[in-house]
Amino acid sequence: MTKSEADHSESEAGFMRRVIALYAAEPDLHVLPREVFDCVSVAARSEIVAYTEFHTGSGEFRAEFSRPDPDPERRTRLAAAYMRHARSHPFWARDPVFFGERVLRESDFFSDAEYMALPIAQEAYLPSGAHRQMAFLIVNEGYALSVSAHRVVGEPAFSDTERDRMQELRGHVARLYRQALERTARTMPPVERLIHLCPDLTTRQRDVARWIAEGKSNESIAQLLGIRLDTVKSHLRIVYDKLGVDDRLAAALAIHRRPPFAKLPPMWTLPGARWSGEGLRTTGAD
Repeated sequence: MTKSEADHSESEAGFMRRVIALYAAEPDLHVLPREVFDCVSVAARSEIVAYTEFHTGSGEFRAEFSRPDPDPERRTRLAAAYMRHARSHPFWARDPVFFGERVLRESDFFSDAEYMALPIAQEAYLPSGAHRQMAFLIVNEGYALSVSAHRVVGEPAFSDTERDRMQELRGHVARLYRQALERTARTMPPVERLIHLCPDLTTRQRDVARWIAEGKSNESIAQLLGIRLDTVKSHLRIVYDKLGVDDRLAAALAIHRRPPFAKLPPMWTLPGARWSGEGLRTTGAD
């Protein structure tokens, strides 16, 4: 075995070890970006890894970077420049239809000279020294996740070997992203689930439904809430109707079941989430 072959074999083994560690971490949405940063760094040498998550229903997004720009003014300025020019090409816009399941590189579409002349390069990327990009997209139940590796000016384009490794990583991240959405949704308390399942329930009706989900009898609920038994029964009829069920067992099961993602706001904006409601947040890898 030549040194080149040995190096390639060791690189592949290191990549597989990192993928195994990714599964072992069982990440939720809060942990997943950091795990992905580490995996991409092993799959393809890069200065920066970006993890950008879009919620198609609301248009909100969050962006995380393995090495965030320490200058907030420049970060805001470059982000605004990107938004101005993103639609100039589906690669920059991270168009899910254009990407499909492929891993794509900027060098697949632009020569170095062409890249340097692009308005998006001159205004959004080159001011921070960024040039090379390799990215993939994952679309799942109203969410679009973009993961991209970046290199600075003067570095070579991402190789076919690195692209193939990223292609393999994409399948693992897609699977874990679906699982992370589920894990994060399962942490929602019953009252929060009800708000999204049946947003037009009154506070009192949600209280009744919550106690039903905890197995309380009508008499106990009346005592706990300080209301008449007939009032509890009246609220229950409304709850059953809104949930589309006929009895208390079915109601309890519906409340404990994860609401459809289409009925939920961006997961990072839910009460108790660590993400701000500003739509853009950067977090370092350390």
